[in-house]
Amino acid sequence: MTGQDPWIRAEMGGTKQASIISKPEVLSALMKKANHPIFLIGSESITDNKQSDLLITLIKNLKEKWNVPVISTAHITGTLISRGLVPNASMGSMEIIDRLCDNKWQGLDGKGQYDLVILAGFSYTLGSLLLSGLKQCSWNTKKISLDPKYHPHATWSYGNMKFENWQKEIERFFDIIKTDKKNMEESHV
Repeated sequence: MTGQDPWIRAEMGGTKQASIISKPEVLSALMKKANHPIFLIGSESITDNKQSDLLITLIKNLKEKWNVPVISTAHITGTLISRGLVPNASMGSMEIIDRLCDNKWQGLDGKGQYDLVILAGFSYTLGSLLLSGLKQCSWNTKKISLDPKYHPHATWSYGNMKFENWQKEIERFFDIIKTDKKNMEESHV
């Protein structure tokens, strides 16, 4: 047990609940270990300007640094493109999860199932439903929720926190990405 309560009390994760992302180094380590990650972004990512800017910048950095493909929900694709983020695919939320649960689906790139799913920008109830579905059908896939509310169905999740605290954590993750990128560039010179 993590000692953290779900943001909505009824969303109990059963006997196995998400571990808390206590520091951004955890995210960096998970990204480095992943062989085939994917990022799912929902409509909440474009509703609040501060959170939207932060998430879109984060996704651009992840896409650039680790070549993480991005799937957006269908109705936000135009907004993301206008803000400089071109998703690799666009589909409905349930369709995304259905494909991730399908063992025969070879992914967007034809390289097989994803070993890490990063979820952000969904309403709490929809995000919880999506993570619960993934938890039930894709046991070998790690699931990360980047939202500032605890999702017990994820493998890793932030605890319940105020936006300002979450923003600081994401900005610290940016710093790690930049430092890693700089170190990689220096080692190739």
